[in-house]
Amino acid sequence: MTSKLDDISEAIGSLRAEVRNLSESSRRADEHRATVHRRVDELVDEVGDLKAEVSSMSSTVADSKAVTDEVKQWKQRGIGALFVTGIASAAISSTVVGFAVYWRDAIVRALQNG
Repeated sequence: MTSKLDDISEAIGSLRAEVRNLSESSRRADEHRATVHRRVDELVDEVGDLKAEVSSMSSTVADSKAVTDEVKQWKQRGIGALFVTGIASAAISSTVVGFAVYWRDAIVRALQNG
C-alpha cells in the first residue's frame, strides 16, 4: 500500500508542478498581452496626432497652392511681356537701321558739308 501512496503522492506532486508551470505561463502571457495592448494604445495615440497634424496642414497646403498658382501667372505674364518687348525692339531697330541705310548718302553728305 505504501507504493500506491507513493505513486499517488508522486502524481499529486507532478500535477502541482504542472499547475505551477501553467500559472507561470499564464502570468507571462498576461504580461505579454498587456505589453502588446500598451503598444497598440501608443500607436493609436500617435495615429490620432498624425491625423490632427495632417488636417491642420491641409489648409496650409491649400493656401500655398493659391500662392503658387498666382506666381505661375506672374511668370507667364512676364514671359509674355519679354516676348512683346523683344518684338518691339526688333521692329524699332530694323526701322532705324533701314532709315540709316536708306538715308546714308544724304546723312554722309550733310555731315561732310556741314
